[in-house]
Amino acid sequence: MPELPEVTVIVNQLDKKLKGLVLASIEYDWPKKFDWGDFSQKDLKRAKVTGVERRGKVVVINLLNAKRLTTKAKKSVSPSASSVKLSILIHLKLTGQLIYEDAKTRIAGGHPIPPLNLPVPNKTTRVIFTFTNKGRLYFNDMRKFGWVKIVESQESKVKEAIGMELGPDALEVKYEDFCDRLKKKPNAKIKKLLMDQTFVSGIGNIYSDEALWRAKIHPARSVASLADAEIKALYGGIRESLELAIEKGGSSASAFVDSRGEKGLYLSYARAYHMTGRPCARCKTPIVRKKMDSRSAHFCPSCQML
Repeated sequence: MPELPEVTVIVNQLDKKLKGLVLASIEYDWPKKFDWGDFSQKDLKRAKVTGVERRGKVVVINLLNAKRLTTKAKKSVSPSASSVKLSILIHLKLTGQLIYEDAKTRIAGGHPIPPLNLPVPNKTTRVIFTFTNKGRLYFNDMRKFGWVKIVESQESKVKEAIGMELGPDALEVKYEDFCDRLKKKPNAKIKKLLMDQTFVSGIGNIYSDEALWRAKIHPARSVASLADAEIKALYGGIRESLELAIEKGGSSASAFVDSRGEKGLYLSYARAYHMTGRPCARCKTPIVRKKMDSRSAHFCPSCQML
């Protein structure tokens, strides 16, 4: 599953392409994973894309519609509003792809199986968003773990649709808030906690390993065992790992590629994740891999002692 850097990369590129486009129609063959909420095809027709952003690991396409609301939808939105802000939420999960095509452009991102250069639509295509410029955004998902939801762009509505109370964004959380949130989970194992999206959002297996390596903290240590200096180093390690990954286009460990079809370069700079048996960049001790809480943890047994 893509983590914060991978979703950030694809969101930034789609934001440049989709902003200002006007939606003409939506087609889908995926009723179990496509949720219209209080809205309908009519409500989204002629809606204009105002931007694309990220919430945790979810892609959010923001729209401004043109006063076309169904009776059902009118009951759930402000009656004084002359237009309504809507959001299309897309979770790529394990095998999702987003591919945009128009007469001059093709951009593609996500899992490369099936290959991103295949003609679209194809047998993995679940949703097609067509715009008035004749461009189309395809959401492909081979294993059907992803989903699409349409909601009014209120914070409460978006949170409810995502299905969990996301913690603060891993790149935006303040140090004081980070420390306070840690204190509430003294018995938690630090790697497992970092991957908990209700603690902070956006971190998964890759960047928890990388942040802990940078901070010299064993992934199985409890929060209560961490000294203040270690917590400060961990906070810095999270930011450094994520910012470097975004700069390098994300990771290709899960074959994740960005919206231009280019694999991320981050693993060329990784220090722990998928480095099993290779010498630690600090002390030359071989990196080890162990199962912890049903996930794999990569760490240096010398630098990151339990």
